[in-house]
Order: sequence, then structure tokens, then C-alpha cells
Amino acid sequence: MVMRTSQKRRAQLTLTLCMGCALIPTRARAEASAAQKAAAESLFDDAVKAMKSARYADACPKLEESERIDPGIGTLLYLGECYEKTGRTASAWATFREAASSAQAKGEAERARIATNRADRLQPGLSKLTVTVAPETLQLAGLRVTRDNVAIEGSLFGVAIPVDPGKYHVVASADGYEPYQAELELAANADQKTLQIPALKPLPKPAAGATAASGSATVTPAASGVSQPINPGTNPSGESGPSDSGISRVRSAAFVSGALGIVGLGVGSYFGVRAISKNSDAESYCPRGDKCDDQRGVDLTNQAKHAAVASNIAIGVGAAFVVAGVVLYLTSEPTRSARLELHPMLGRDLAGLGLGGAFR
Repeated sequence: MVMRTSQKRRAQLTLTLCMGCALIPTRARAEASAAQKAAAESLFDDAVKAMKSARYADACPKLEESERIDPGIGTLLYLGECYEKTGRTASAWATFREAASSAQAKGEAERARIATNRADRLQPGLSKLTVTVAPETLQLAGLRVTRDNVAIEGSLFGVAIPVDPGKYHVVASADGYEPYQAELELAANADQKTLQIPALKPLPKPAAGATAASGSATVTPAASGVSQPINPGTNPSGESGPSDSGISRVRSAAFVSGALGIVGLGVGSYFGVRAISKNSDAESYCPRGDKCDDQRGVDLTNQAKHAAVASNIAIGVGAAFVVAGVVLYLTSEPTRSARLELHPMLGRDLAGLGLGGAFR
């Protein structure tokens, strides 16, 4: 009987703890919302103080941020007034209309009336911009028309759009066509401007065969003891000598070969240092020059030999690539030609490639 009572208490305690855990995320969310509201209120208060001091340029950004964090009808009304004071009549008109719509939705008739009256008072003096597009341009796939990097939707073409007085940069573009750009300025007090975007001009097509190579230069590693000459090709005039594209490819091959050579030298250096280190460690187990009885010393000695062989191979190959890169670069000059030979180099603890030849 006592055991059952104890189990019941443990169950109640567990349930209580779990209920407390469930409340933690909700409380955290409430605190986060409260912090955002506090930031919005602080921005709003600073903006109102700035407006009372006629510092509207400072007030408008703060009201915008306060409205973004915690939207409110009162903030919209102040923001519309701030826009109006700075001459941004179209922005003020749109903001007052938004405030009126929000107030009507919330049943705040007085605020809706105030916002509507402010918007109606501004409407006759709004400056408007109409953007029209030529039919040929309208049919282009991927047509993009922007005003100060803000896209103008196709449904607004030909529509007089209220805009704030000031300068505007309009761009029309489509893939494969030259972009059309225009600068225009709208004054205050019901200024009206229409911008006609003409038919876009196709981009010029590259001349046929302009990109075709008139010659080529290739270097192919030869087999052991067999030399392979470099063919410089001919230039566009038909005279003997390398073409521009051939020279470019040879020089690119030279840079790639040189880079591979540097990598090979780096790898060879790494294995060389490793071989020295392993050999030093082996001497600590086998200090005498005769037969070593400690298996650890034998293993380290073998590792040192393997690293030394790898170092020799990597350094040999790296050096060959570096030399090949230098020769390729030099032979890319129009008045030079070269003959390259690759020879395998094999020995007891050595393996690699030897490179030789001549250039003039």
C-alpha cells in the first residue's frame, strides 16, 4: 500500500514538472514579443520628438522601422505626415490610404476618416509617371523593366503611377539585346511624364570564323629516348609562325606544367623531411650500424626508406614539370621552336623522369 502511494506521488511530480517545461517556450515567445514592442515604442517616441523639432529626415527612418517591427495605425499616420513634410507626396498618399484601410478593418471610424481626408487632400497634387513599351519589346522573352532597380510589373505598363518628385533611372533589358536606359526627373505639384521604351536592338553577333583557331601548338610527351618537336603552326597570313590561339594554348600549358611542378617539389620535400624524421627515430632504437634487434627500429627504418623513395620520385617529377613549363613558355615566342625529350630514370632507391631537349 505504501509503495502504491509513493508511485502516485512520483507520477504527480513528473506531471507537474512537464507542465512547467511546456510553459517555458510560451513565456520565451511572450518576452521576445515584449522586447520587440519596447523597441518599436522607443523608435516611435524618438521619431515624434524629431518631428516636433522639424528633423523629419531623422524621424522618417525611425517610424519606418517601428512600423516594420510592430505595425500600428498611429505609426502609419505619423509616417504619412513625415513623408508629406519631406516632399514625398506619393509615399505619404499611399501611407494614409493604408492607414485608412487598417482603421476601417479594426472599426476605428475616426482614425479612418482622418487618414482618408489626408490622402484625398494630397491626391490632386500627385506627380505621375507613365511607362509604355513598344510592341516589339513586349514580345521579348525575359523582358525586365526597372525604376531605380525596382521592377515595374507588366500590368503597370501604360498606367500613370504616382511617384515622389525627384530623379529616376529606368532600364529595360532582355537576353540577347542591348539594354535601353533613360534618366528623367519629375517636379512637384502634379507633374506628368511619359517614358516610351522603344524596340530593343539585338546584340551584334560575332563574325563567322572569328573565334576559329588558325593554328595550333601542342606538346606531347614522347616515349623513352624519342623526341617530339613542337609544331608552331601558321599565322593568319599564311606565313610560318605560331598563331595567337596556338601561343595562348602553349603558354597555358606552360603555366599548368609549372604549377604541377611546384606541387611535386612540395610533396617531395614533405616526404624528404618525413624520411629524415623516421630515420632519426630509428636510430634511437638501433644506435649501432649493424643488425638491429628491435623490431620498432626495423619498422621505422623501412618507413624512412619508403619515404625517401617517394621523395625522390616526387622531386624528380616536379623538377621535370617545372623545366617543361619554362621551356614551353620560352618556345611560345613566335621566333622560337623547341624539341623535348622525356627519359625514365630508374635506380635502386630512385625512380623519376628526366627531361632534355633544345630550343632556339
